[in-house]
Amino acid sequence: MKIQNIMNMLLGGLMVLGSLTACGGSDGDSVPATTPAPYQPESQTKDQISLKVEYAATVSQQLLDVANVTVRYIGENGQVVSEQMSSTTWTKTVNIALPAKAGMDILPTLKGAVSNGEYALAAKGRMTYTWLDQNGQQIQAGHTEETPDMEAVLNADGLGQYLGAIAANCQLARAFTKDYTVTETEGNWGGNSDEDNTQSTGISNEGATDDNR
Repeated sequence: MKIQNIMNMLLGGLMVLGSLTACGGSDGDSVPATTPAPYQPESQTKDQISLKVEYAATVSQQLLDVANVTVRYIGENGQVVSEQMSSTTWTKTVNIALPAKAGMDILPTLKGAVSNGEYALAAKGRMTYTWLDQNGQQIQAGHTEETPDMEAVLNADGLGQYLGAIAANCQLARAFTKDYTVTETEGNWGGNSDEDNTQSTGISNEGATDDNR
C-alpha cells in the first residue's frame, strides 16, 4: 500500500510539471493566429492615388459600312480626344490623376445615301477602372461598366434614327475622388478642366483632338 501511495505522488508531480511546461515560454514562442489579417495596402496617401481607365468600343461591320464611327474619351490630361474607328473593335488605356472624371461615347454619322435593304447595326461601349498607387501598382480592385447592347436589323430608311439612338445610349461618364468614391456625372460634362463647353451628347467637342494611331 505504501508503494502504491508513493507511485501516485510521483505521477501527480509529473502531471503538474507537464502543465507548467505547457503554459510557460516567452511571448515570442506563442502560437500564431490561424487566420491571417486582411491585406492592407502600404500606400494610402490620398494625393498619390491615380486611376487606370480602359476604354473599349465594339460595333458591327455593317455599322462601319454605312457610318463614320467616332469614339470620344477623356484622356490623361483631362482633354476630350476623338478617334475614328477603322475596325469593329477599339481600345484605349489611360492613367488619370485623382480626383478626376472619366468617360466615353460612341458617335456614328451616316456616310451618305445607302442602298435599299436590311442592315444589322450593333454598338457597345465599356469602361474598366482600377485604382493605382504612386508606383502604378494596383491597390484597389477595379470595376467594369458597360453601355446597353444596341442591336437592330433595319431598313435603309430607318438607319438615321437608330444612329441617333446609339449616340444617346452608348456613353459612360463617372467622377472619381481620392477615397475610392465613384459617382455618376451629369450628361453635360466636358473633361477635367474648369471649362464647361458641352453638348447634349455628354462630351464637349471644344479642344478635342484627333488621334487615330
